Amino acid sequence: MRGNLVNNKKVIGLLLAGVVFFGGAPYLVGDMARDTLQQQAEQISEIPGYALNIKSYDQGWFTSHAVITYGFDQHTLNIMQKDTADKSPEDDALLSLLKEGLTFDIDIAHGPVTFQNGINFALMTLEGKLQDINHEAYKIFKQKAQINSLMQLAAKVSYGGSTTIEMNSPAFKTDYSDIAGQRLIIAYDGMKASATINAAMDKYDAHVTLNKMNLENDKVKVAMGLIQADVSGDKLNDHLWLGKGTTTFTEMMIKMPTGNLQLKNLYSEYDLAKESEKALTLKALLSSKEFSIPQLSLKDVTLDIEANHLDLAAVTDYVKSIQALYKNEDGSTPTEQEIAVKTQRIATRVGEQLIKGSPEIIIKKLDFSMGNGRLQGTSKLNINGENLQNIQVLSDPVALNKRLINTTDITFDKPLATAIMELTMKQQMAAAGMDLSALPPEQLSQTVKVQTSMMLQQMVSQGYFTQNGDTFTSHFEMKDGKRLINGKQLALPGM
Repeated sequence: MRGNLVNNKKVIGLLLAGVVFFGGAPYLVGDMARDTLQQQAEQISEIPGYALNIKSYDQGWFTSHAVITYGFDQHTLNIMQKDTADKSPEDDALLSLLKEGLTFDIDIAHGPVTFQNGINFALMTLEGKLQDINHEAYKIFKQKAQINSLMQLAAKVSYGGSTTIEMNSPAFKTDYSDIAGQRLIIAYDGMKASATINAAMDKYDAHVTLNKMNLENDKVKVAMGLIQADVSGDKLNDHLWLGKGTTTFTEMMIKMPTGNLQLKNLYSEYDLAKESEKALTLKALLSSKEFSIPQLSLKDVTLDIEANHLDLAAVTDYVKSIQALYKNEDGSTPTEQEIAVKTQRIATRVGEQLIKGSPEIIIKKLDFSMGNGRLQGTSKLNINGENLQNIQVLSDPVALNKRLINTTDITFDKPLATAIMELTMKQQMAAAGMDLSALPPEQLSQTVKVQTSMMLQQMVSQGYFTQNGDTFTSHFEMKDGKRLINGKQLALPGM
């Protein structure tokens, strides 16, 4: 009996401790949550050009409510206001919206346990949505689209301080014709984004999915396919972030009276990393199944490029200087003339720093098809910056050529040359006012073939290309001020 009483007291004690902990902890966590949110807002606002401000914060025992704005900082707004001087009322209205920024209503649940979107063991969780924009056009749009909010978000801050964020934008379809004064239909399949930021806010990972969107009016029709992006970054210093990312874009079509623009299966990736303690390296890849504009269509396009030995101090200096370009030491906004002078000084100083680091640019692959032809190429360019005292000496072509080292290889076929010749002739004839529709296609085709053959024969005879059937190649070298094409020293026009 006595043992049961002791056990009951232990159970009651544990229950009371639990009540005190889970009942009192949220109030203490509320203070921590507020401090954490304020610190994160200050760190985000350190990014030049932008500001995250907590307009209001009503703290309760278990929950709090905050109103947060995100947009351009005051200095950037001052520049915009200067640029929109003497502009239309529409420009003034847009500037007014930019000044307000995006305003979010945020509901905050205090840990150690929260119940937003399920059970969460976290310092705090947040749910919020974008406030209505104070503009009549937006109010009408929202009513027609039948959406509650254009943007919603949810976030969780762990006990260790790391933050996960999820954002989404709802799908909608709306006919905006009566407001626009012409046919205007917008169909949008929505957007989802997620991100993770560590406690120190010096490392992040993010993913964005933008679904299909169509816009159509009386003259233009825009159709955009699925876009997906994955990026990650690590803070290197107060001005630079290293990182990598990929983007895929399934399709974009713009139909206009003057012609169509089409892009299919676009893929890009980048990787900015430290090469050494004093240098950076940047790798980038861009490819597309098809890219076409009026009178020009390229297929199976690939550009793989790499930049090495980028002086870290020079790149940091450039970013830091550009960030401060539109602000004088006394806080005033410089004039256009002052900005031009500053820009020239930055370019000269940073350019000299970069060249002294002997940078290297490599085109690992350039590949595309045009018409029935194809081109492939590679190139490597080095600038020897050793013992360079003053960048001004490079204004002398002889001095510059002695510091350049380049090898370039190009291979293409006759169908590609024919396609380029046809495009060039059509542009020249159009510029001369000739009616291309009056020229029989057979005559144009024959003229193009003759001109292409003559041009290629001349280039081969002069040594610029070597020929193997319908395939033409060229190997270019530059070193110690000497220029060689296919092993022969030749004078190049303009060099």
